[in-house]
Amino acid sequence: MASQNEDSLQKSDASKVYKKKRRSSWMTSLRFRWISQISFFILTIYVGWMFYLFVRYCETGGATVFVTRPPGVEAFLPIGAFMGLKYFLGTGNVDPLHPAGFVIFASILVTSLLFQRGFCSWICPVGTISEWAWRFGDWIKSKFNKGVKYWIEAFPVKLTCGLSLISTPIVALMLLEMISFDSFKSPSMKFIFPLMIAAIIIPFALPRKIWPFRVEDSIARAWKYTLLAFFAVNILIKMPAAQLGLIFAKAPYMKVADIKMMKFFLDLSILAIIILSVLFVFSIFNKNYWCRYFCPYGALIGILGWASIFRIVRNKKTCIDCSKCTVVCPVYIEVEKKNTVYNLECLGCYDCVDSCPVDDTLDMKILGFGKKIHYAVYAGLVVGLFVVFMNTARFTGHWHNNVSVQEYTEWVQNLDDPKFEHQQGEFKLEE
Repeated sequence: MASQNEDSLQKSDASKVYKKKRRSSWMTSLRFRWISQISFFILTIYVGWMFYLFVRYCETGGATVFVTRPPGVEAFLPIGAFMGLKYFLGTGNVDPLHPAGFVIFASILVTSLLFQRGFCSWICPVGTISEWAWRFGDWIKSKFNKGVKYWIEAFPVKLTCGLSLISTPIVALMLLEMISFDSFKSPSMKFIFPLMIAAIIIPFALPRKIWPFRVEDSIARAWKYTLLAFFAVNILIKMPAAQLGLIFAKAPYMKVADIKMMKFFLDLSILAIIILSVLFVFSIFNKNYWCRYFCPYGALIGILGWASIFRIVRNKKTCIDCSKCTVVCPVYIEVEKKNTVYNLECLGCYDCVDSCPVDDTLDMKILGFGKKIHYAVYAGLVVGLFVVFMNTARFTGHWHNNVSVQEYTEWVQNLDDPKFEHQQGEFKLEE
């Protein structure tokens, strides 16, 4: 077996045997990343629990133990973060209601601009759950034969592709203002249903020669880009900053958006349970399902990450074409065919680098300098910049809002008031 491993390090067209990479006895980039992921996941659970206790204190009028509202909970308000970004770009001011949400979002954008999608693989709790799910799924799939394994992997992508064939043109027409939400109430919509059914059937019916995986996957991934386009156009482009200032000041819903989000997850409807369950099951059998096909944050981060000078670089002279890097890639990049990996999906996870058996063949490098970056250094830069943003916001007074506990108590106890509702992005304003 040892001789076979050595032979694998020899190029088929050369007599030179390349230097086998030295391995740490225990610590790898994967385990190091797990430490980071678990740390932030625990922090997320802690923030959620503290926020729950804070809301309970307000609901009971102070009858339970008081805890300070954790601003970090605002990370779960992605649409509010988009609004906060537009408000900042238009006025230079930070969202007064959810400043931490804007700071977290801004830190993610800057981190991505510098270090690609390192946030997704080293920090994001949703990305962590997604990875743990598909790694568990890999163990399950190893028990099945190739036919069953193929279909449990392919079915989520095919279904998503079919639905994307429906959703992408609908969102495009909405952005062009050719249709609106009210259009779906029209009796003529019944003539569109056969086309929708056909769109779902197409990925399952066409043979691979006509409909290869890369086409199917690209159409499925269009969903997250259409979501991003929808929010970007309607918030970043169409919504005036002055209007956002008015919404922040006088829209009751915005004042309790974080509490509404918590209530949504604590009292899920049957439909929400079904959708979340399907997403989770699909995430088990298809790698990074949510992140790859639906997350608009992931789409934006990937686009910004295109400018990063941190890249996976392959030395084709020493590469032995073993394909291990491609096999382990969690986002299906054919690393073995790239000299430098320019791909919107690259997570900077180092799995491909860790799998490479030849020294100095596949590494994360700084373009223009050729400097190899160790995974611990890369993680330190990604996490460090994120932490620097948080603490800078604390010291400059842009982390906590100025809403009093008394105000939160009054709002929480009147959440059923219609003024705390919104319809399709339309907010009721107080006089």
